[in-house]
Amino acid sequence: MSIPMKLACAAVRLTRTKQHYRSKAWMRAEYLQRSYPVQAPVSRSVRKLCTVEESMVGGFRTVTLRPRSESSDASIIYLHGGTYINELVRPHWSIIAELIRRTGATVTVPFYPLAPEHTFGEAFEYLETVYARVLETAASDDVVLAGDSAGGGLSVGMALHLQAAGLPRPGRLLLLSPWADITGTNPELPAYEKVDPMLAIPGAVEAGSWWAGKEDPRHPLLSPVYAPAADLALLPPVDIHQGERDMCMPDAAKLAARINDAGGTAALTAYPGAFHVFMALPWLPESKAVYDDVERVVRTTSGERR
Repeated sequence: MSIPMKLACAAVRLTRTKQHYRSKAWMRAEYLQRSYPVQAPVSRSVRKLCTVEESMVGGFRTVTLRPRSESSDASIIYLHGGTYINELVRPHWSIIAELIRRTGATVTVPFYPLAPEHTFGEAFEYLETVYARVLETAASDDVVLAGDSAGGGLSVGMALHLQAAGLPRPGRLLLLSPWADITGTNPELPAYEKVDPMLAIPGAVEAGSWWAGKEDPRHPLLSPVYAPAADLALLPPVDIHQGERDMCMPDAAKLAARINDAGGTAALTAYPGAFHVFMALPWLPESKAVYDDVERVVRTTSGERR
């Protein structure tokens, strides 16, 4: 673990996020009576890099970012994290900006409906429409489904949903600290919760139950670690980047193992001492290593620059 990572991890501990996630009562008081959140505006760094196109797809706001220069054939659909209840925030734009710098990709950002006001079923209908729109201008092999935290789990669920719908398979999955099991039942989870400076089991499970609605939280579109082996085998190649001081680590490892055991391809890269979605701080040495790998993989998948 680098010294910058140690300092960043200490700073995360100073926030109240973990304290909040420890309390289901706090979560219910905070979220069940709230006004629906507003997404963070597109950052200046992204606007400098890209043209910004906003549209309504299936009733939901969708942003498409096209690089002003050095574009590639790659097309990324980026799904933000936030335990399915929180809006896209400024650090997510930092991730997206770095992905654009490194890959030259056109990035589509779907503002999918959030729980507790909405459930997963509405989100998948919308994301299928988003994918169909992206395929109007991009080859499926050039499409990368990417996301952090809940957005990482949602990316896998989206790939499974597209597979069941008979749509062309995307070229790759890029998962940053994915939340792959909303049940919170992995026996390894408590040990990771102790060292995680940000997340706690009770609040995460509560948020997951809102997202699931009346569905079993073990449903593969909610918790892809439980997807049938036959479906996991058909996923496109999966790249997982995961910190070891992250409550999501054991389920990310379980997902990778299940995909590989099923005959698919999943590469898990673990970063000692790294916290949940550390990639949102692109200047960390560990984050630079993530983006180095993403640049190599995405450009190989989609071809060199035009």
